[in-house]
Amino acid sequence: MTKLKRILAVCLTFVLGGAISGQEKADKLNVIFFLADDLGYMDVGFNNPNTFYETPNLDALASSGMVFTDFYAASQVCSPTRASILTGKYPART
Repeated sequence: MTKLKRILAVCLTFVLGGAISGQEKADKLNVIFFLADDLGYMDVGFNNPNTFYETPNLDALASSGMVFTDFYAASQVCSPTRASILTGKYPART
């Protein structure tokens, strides 16, 4: 009898596992992260239409997506920030 229970348990595992994996997967979010040196807040067209620099691609992305406007830097230069993004650690720990 125990052998029959084991076989039944294995069969149910495969059947239920197939039913669970047959569900539709959720859509993944698309994230684009830009890191630019010496790019000011008013240097792009979507923040300042009268800027000298033309940024049509950034303007299109900004109009169809989300723009974050508050920024904080843990260091005065970009190299600790770049290392922090690559390692996931605070700049003082990289």
